[in-house]
Amino acid sequence: LLVVREIRIRYARAFLGMAWALFIPLIMMLVFSALNFGRLVDPESPFAAIPYSTFAYCGLLFWTHFATSLTTGTNSLVTAAPLIKKCSFPREVIPLSKVLAPILDLLVGAVFLIILLVWHGLTPGWSLVLVPFIFALQLVFTSGVVLVLSAANMYFRDVNYLTQVGVMLLMFATSVIYPVTPPGTVAKVVLGLNPMSAYLNAYREILLLGQWPGPQLIVGVVGAFVSIAIGAMLFKRLSPHFAEEV
Repeated sequence: LLVVREIRIRYARAFLGMAWALFIPLIMMLVFSALNFGRLVDPESPFAAIPYSTFAYCGLLFWTHFATSLTTGTNSLVTAAPLIKKCSFPREVIPLSKVLAPILDLLVGAVFLIILLVWHGLTPGWSLVLVPFIFALQLVFTSGVVLVLSAANMYFRDVNYLTQVGVMLLMFATSVIYPVTPPGTVAKVVLGLNPMSAYLNAYREILLLGQWPGPQLIVGVVGAFVSIAIGAMLFKRLSPHFAEEV
């Protein structure tokens, strides 16, 4: 019910409605392409042969879900203060509804990604069956992060503002607009240890190259389980005091 409510509120009185789910990553793709961010792709990378606009859109599509979940989920408990004070229910459903609602946006945006793949003659192959599994890992990882941030924001409201700034900066510390390359510098090592980079790289290997994901996906698997374990433990410890804090 909270997910349905979130979707209705998001697009209420919006002339373009759910089309915004497509336009946001599309506009960002056009901006990065116009600014020639394609030069960041190593000529020796297997992605060098892929049109940069398609490469960028594939990353932006899945990144947008992560970014939207964090920015809306962090402040979700504060905005749901009347519900928390009046009703007794598992508080986790509030921030988790913010993670599930943007899935509809992702599905709408995926239609354009399919068009790009067909247009450029890119065929994923049998490895396509792993996309739902990788997205499930991304959902678990995102849920853990949102649980931590939403709980922390109940005690320190600055977390909400720091999250909005952090998401913008984190995009450039994740392989959203450039691929993960073999570790050779500190920056590349940090990029390789980023679970979101692991997910985005796996999506691209499957959808753009038609290959099975590489060993970096192990980082994404570990990151998902660590994230949800920490998020669930911290949220469970702090949730009994939420009614007092709001």
